[in-house]
Amino acid sequence: MTALPGLRASVLLLLLVGCAPPGPDRAASEVLKQVLESHRASLAGLNTAPPPRTSPVTRRGAPSGVAALLGQTREGVIAALGQPTRRRPEGEAEIWLYQGTHCALDVVLYRQSSTPRVAWAAARASGTETRTEAGCLSELTSG
Repeated sequence: MTALPGLRASVLLLLLVGCAPPGPDRAASEVLKQVLESHRASLAGLNTAPPPRTSPVTRRGAPSGVAALLGQTREGVIAALGQPTRRRPEGEAEIWLYQGTHCALDVVLYRQSSTPRVAWAAARASGTETRTEAGCLSELTSG
């Protein structure tokens, strides 16, 4: 019997948090929790087809998280983040990279009813800087 991906991620988080030393390294535990929340949002987008958005995310401000990008069309993502740094076709999917100074955002658009929509997105820190998902999205939209 196979476990659900979210359950596996929760078990993994519990194991990782249990390994974190007590005391000042609590920040590491918080980072792990943020990573899990981002992972859960991405899994939710892969496991269910999100309803089409009636109003796209706009450049007025950074999306609060990658979950706000799930289900967006190409135009919605460009309205929120601008043009990607790189685009790469991958079969039925298209992979976009947004590269900032201290982080990067990967976005995977997949065809749903002939319209490509965001099926998966993940923000990640680059270098030694720590970045939250929201901080990364803010960096990418402030340029």
